[in-house]
Amino acid sequence: MKITTRDFGEVEIDDSTVIDIPGGILGFEKFTKYTLLSPLGEDNFPMWLQSVEAPQPCFVVYDPMQIYPDYIFEITDEEQAQLRIGGDVPYRVLTVAIVPEDYKKTTINLRCPLVINTRENIAAQIILEDYDFKYPVYSDQGKEA
Repeated sequence: MKITTRDFGEVEIDDSTVIDIPGGILGFEKFTKYTLLSPLGEDNFPMWLQSVEAPQPCFVVYDPMQIYPDYIFEITDEEQAQLRIGGDVPYRVLTVAIVPEDYKKTTINLRCPLVINTRENIAAQIILEDYDFKYPVYSDQGKEA
Protein backbone atom coordinates (compact mmCIF):
# COMPACT_ATOMS: atom_id res chain seq x y z
CA MET A 1 0.00 0.00 0.00
CA LYS A 2 1.12 3.57 -0.60
CA ILE A 3 1.14 6.11 2.21
CA THR A 4 2.03 9.78 2.37
CA THR A 5 4.63 10.47 5.04
CA ARG A 6 5.61 13.62 6.88
CA ASP A 7 9.29 13.44 5.99
CA PHE A 8 9.71 11.10 3.01
CA GLY A 9 6.83 11.90 0.66
CA GLU A 10 4.89 8.98 -0.74
CA VAL A 11 6.28 5.54 0.11
CA GLU A 12 5.21 1.98 -0.52
CA ILE A 13 4.81 -0.23 2.54
CA ASP A 14 3.78 -3.83 2.97
CA ASP A 15 0.37 -4.22 4.65
CA SER A 16 1.97 -6.72 7.05
CA THR A 17 4.06 -3.91 8.59
CA VAL A 18 1.05 -1.97 9.87
CA ILE A 19 1.03 -1.78 13.66
CA ASP A 20 -2.35 -1.43 15.37
CA ILE A 21 -2.31 0.80 18.46
CA PRO A 22 -5.98 0.54 19.57
CA GLY A 23 -5.69 3.24 22.23
CA GLY A 24 -3.54 5.48 20.05
CA ILE A 25 -0.63 7.50 21.36
CA LEU A 26 -1.16 10.11 24.07
CA GLY A 27 -2.46 13.24 22.40
CA PHE A 28 -3.07 11.41 19.11
CA GLU A 29 -5.70 8.86 20.16
CA LYS A 30 -7.70 9.01 16.92
CA PHE A 31 -4.75 7.66 14.90
CA THR A 32 -4.37 3.93 15.52
CA LYS A 33 -2.47 2.53 12.52
CA TYR A 34 1.28 3.07 12.12
CA THR A 35 4.31 1.63 10.39
CA LEU A 36 8.00 1.83 11.21
CA LEU A 37 10.21 3.44 8.59
CA SER A 38 13.96 2.77 8.75
CA PRO A 39 15.70 5.29 6.50
CA LEU A 40 19.09 4.38 7.98
CA GLY A 41 18.64 0.66 7.24
CA GLU A 42 16.68 -2.17 8.79
CA ASP A 43 16.59 -1.92 12.59
CA ASN A 44 18.95 1.09 12.67
CA PHE A 45 17.85 3.93 14.89
CA PRO A 46 16.43 6.44 14.83
CA MET A 47 13.33 5.12 13.09
CA TRP A 48 10.13 6.92 12.20
CA LEU A 49 6.80 5.70 13.59
CA GLN A 50 4.58 7.00 10.81
CA SER A 51 0.80 7.05 10.81
CA VAL A 52 -0.57 5.21 7.78
CA GLU A 53 -3.80 7.21 8.09
CA ALA A 54 -2.28 10.67 7.51
CA PRO A 55 1.15 12.35 7.13
CA GLN A 56 0.83 13.53 10.74
CA PRO A 57 1.36 12.17 13.33
CA CYS A 58 4.86 10.90 12.82
CA PHE A 59 7.31 10.25 15.64
CA VAL A 60 11.06 9.70 15.70
CA VAL A 61 11.65 6.65 17.90
CA TYR A 62 14.56 4.81 19.48
CA ASP A 63 15.11 1.48 21.16
CA PRO A 64 15.73 2.67 24.74
CA MET A 65 17.83 -0.39 25.62
CA GLN A 66 20.42 0.64 23.03
CA ILE A 67 20.90 3.94 24.87
CA TYR A 68 20.10 2.92 28.45
CA PRO A 69 20.94 -0.81 28.86
CA ASP A 70 19.67 -0.68 32.47
CA TYR A 71 16.18 0.46 31.39
CA ILE A 72 13.81 -2.11 32.87
CA PHE A 73 10.19 -2.11 33.87
CA GLU A 74 7.32 -4.47 34.48
CA ILE A 75 4.27 -4.77 32.29
CA THR A 76 1.10 -5.31 34.30
CA ASP A 77 -1.06 -8.39 33.77
CA GLU A 78 -3.71 -6.14 32.20
CA GLU A 79 -1.16 -4.66 29.77
CA GLN A 80 0.14 -8.14 28.93
CA ALA A 81 -3.41 -9.30 28.19
CA GLN A 82 -4.11 -6.22 26.05
CA LEU A 83 -0.91 -6.82 24.06
CA ARG A 84 -1.32 -10.61 24.06
CA ILE A 85 2.25 -11.04 25.24
CA GLY A 86 3.64 -13.53 27.68
CA GLY A 87 5.69 -16.66 27.46
CA ASP A 88 7.57 -16.73 24.19
CA VAL A 89 5.70 -13.95 22.36
CA PRO A 90 8.30 -11.55 20.94
CA TYR A 91 7.94 -7.86 21.64
CA ARG A 92 9.94 -4.69 21.26
CA VAL A 93 9.99 -1.43 23.15
CA LEU A 94 10.31 1.97 21.52
CA THR A 95 10.51 5.44 23.00
CA VAL A 96 9.42 8.66 21.35
CA ALA A 97 12.11 11.29 20.83
CA ILE A 98 11.99 15.04 20.94
CA VAL A 99 14.44 16.26 18.30
CA PRO A 100 15.23 19.98 18.61
CA GLU A 101 17.02 22.03 15.97
CA ASP A 102 20.31 21.06 17.64
CA TYR A 103 19.89 17.29 17.26
CA LYS A 104 22.61 16.69 19.88
CA LYS A 105 20.02 17.78 22.46
CA THR A 106 17.60 15.02 21.44
CA THR A 107 15.80 13.39 24.34
CA ILE A 108 13.66 10.26 24.63
CA ASN A 109 10.60 9.73 26.79
CA LEU A 110 11.30 6.75 29.04
CA ARG A 111 8.12 7.30 31.05
CA CYS A 112 5.71 6.47 28.19
CA PRO A 113 7.22 3.69 26.04
CA LEU A 114 5.44 1.89 23.25
CA VAL A 115 5.39 -1.88 23.66
CA ILE A 116 4.81 -3.78 20.42
CA ASN A 117 3.80 -7.43 20.12
CA THR A 118 5.88 -8.13 17.01
CA ARG A 119 4.10 -11.39 16.22
CA GLU A 120 0.66 -9.77 15.90
CA ASN A 121 1.72 -6.14 15.24
CA ILE A 122 -0.35 -4.70 18.07
CA ALA A 123 0.98 -2.10 20.47
CA ALA A 124 0.13 0.06 23.44
CA GLN A 125 1.71 3.03 25.10
CA ILE A 126 2.22 2.37 28.78
CA ILE A 127 2.90 4.82 31.59
CA LEU A 128 5.73 4.16 34.03
CA GLU A 129 5.98 6.01 37.32
CA ASP A 130 9.70 5.34 37.89
CA TYR A 131 10.98 7.35 34.91
CA ASP A 132 11.00 10.97 33.81
CA PHE A 133 9.88 12.25 30.43
CA LYS A 134 13.25 13.42 29.08
CA TYR A 135 16.48 11.47 28.92
CA PRO A 136 19.35 12.50 26.64
CA VAL A 137 20.18 10.37 23.62
CA TYR A 138 23.76 11.60 23.32
CA SER A 139 26.13 10.82 26.18
CA ASP A 140 27.64 14.30 26.43
CA GLN A 141 24.30 15.71 27.63
CA GLY A 142 23.30 16.03 31.24
CA LYS A 143 20.04 14.45 32.35
CA GLU A 144 17.04 16.71 31.77
CA ALA A 145 13.99 16.42 33.98
